Amino acid sequence: MPRIDLIATIPVPPDVLPAASALLLEYGEVVRAEPGNERFEAYHDQGNGAMIVVERYVDADAFEAHLSNPANAVFNAKLAQLLDGGGSSLQMLAPLG
Repeated sequence: MPRIDLIATIPVPPDVLPAASALLLEYGEVVRAEPGNERFEAYHDQGNGAMIVVERYVDADAFEAHLSNPANAVFNAKLAQLLDGGGSSLQMLAPLG
């Protein structure tokens, strides 16, 4: 099975950025410990204020396990509360060639 690569973009207002960043960094520790996760890097896009996450999973099964991890639901609920219901948009990536 091919690996799964994705970019998550999370728009964050400046006044919420410190709390959202702390939440994301804490969650990143959980995700990096998941079997099948090869990459979880968090960034701040200074141009538009968004948090950007780059993730890689060894295959679709590992990604599905990540999505079904209860920690994922907890993180997304806390993030939605901070962002008044907002969340992330995903870009699923495929290698060229």
